[in-house]
Amino acid sequence: MNKILIVDDEKNILLTLKMYLQKMGYDIQVAMDGIEAIEKAQEYMPNLIFLDILLPKMNGYLVCEALKEEVMTKSIPIIFMSAKTQKEDIAKAFAVGGNEYLVKPFTLEQIKKIIDKYMKEDK
Repeated sequence: MNKILIVDDEKNILLTLKMYLQKMGYDIQVAMDGIEAIEKAQEYMPNLIFLDILLPKMNGYLVCEALKEEVMTKSIPIIFMSAKTQKEDIAKAFAVGGNEYLVKPFTLEQIKKIIDKYMKEDK
């Protein structure tokens, strides 16, 4: 089963995404701060990570950099999701190793497109 890690400190986004992705047949883990995100990514080894930028303890940019520096986690696609819409914020997300950037509020159709792009069919 394909595994997805969702990292966000907003419970409503976490729950909505988690329920939607579980209905699609994915195994979901969640983290609510940057430190927990790195720990979960290393032990859970997800196939895909949805990552907020504004997080307690450690921001999403630093989380992404840390994961991309580790041999075990560097190939995991990271999808940034943030309300930050400045060109500099988006450019920084790609500079630290992000694969995609979703602006909040995003739609479930946008999530599905990303899942279809990055996940293998064998759920």
